[in-house]
Amino acid sequence: MFQAIYQHISFKTWVLAGCVMAAMASCKKQQREEKFPASVSVVNGINDNSSFLSAYFGESQPRIYARLAYIKHGDVFEYATDKTDMPLRLFRNYDTLHADKPFLQTRLPLEAGGIYTHFIYGSPGKVMQKTVKEQIPPRSMSDSTVNLRIINLFDNRAIDVIQLEPEAKTMASNLAYDQLTSFMKVPVNASVASFRFEVRDHASGALIATYSNRTFFPAPHCLMCNGCSKRGPCW
Repeated sequence: MFQAIYQHISFKTWVLAGCVMAAMASCKKQQREEKFPASVSVVNGINDNSSFLSAYFGESQPRIYARLAYIKHGDVFEYATDKTDMPLRLFRNYDTLHADKPFLQTRLPLEAGGIYTHFIYGSPGKVMQKTVKEQIPPRSMSDSTVNLRIINLFDNRAIDVIQLEPEAKTMASNLAYDQLTSFMKVPVNASVASFRFEVRDHASGALIATYSNRTFFPAPHCLMCNGCSKRGPCW
């Protein structure tokens, strides 16, 4: 009798398991194909030290300009998309008098799963662009460091960048205009109180700017050198 009850329960269990597996297979067939979006960081490096940009990632005209992505000077806006040909329109200081003529209009060729940084720099009258496909360094829970890199946005001037704290060393030497270093590891732990960097003209050795920050970010970041005294070393 007990054997018959056990066989009956076992049969019901197998039937139930079969129904669950069939349902899972059915759901799997109905799932939408997974898409791997690209990530784009748009950086405002315009050298007038005051311009802010409004970004629109669409083909048509934006309906409400005040709701666009706001990118102040020296800041960055991160955006994810599943498009491999992404439109980008930038409006400066809410100037929408000529909506069909934005401050900058371009398209970014992207790869699925790629991570990109798009620098907007130069002067308002001569806008420059630079798109970088990132190779993010691996991170370790046992490695008390962050990754830092430097871009030179001083017109026609090579620079040297020296780290003063937490340890004195040269981060970049004779870095030409528009050039970007690879990621460099900088130690960070509880004993690190501040981070200080100085930027010097490579030809004359004259001090251009000093950057100081008491905190640091755990992810890779950039030191953007374009003469803005209000900028910290990282975004």
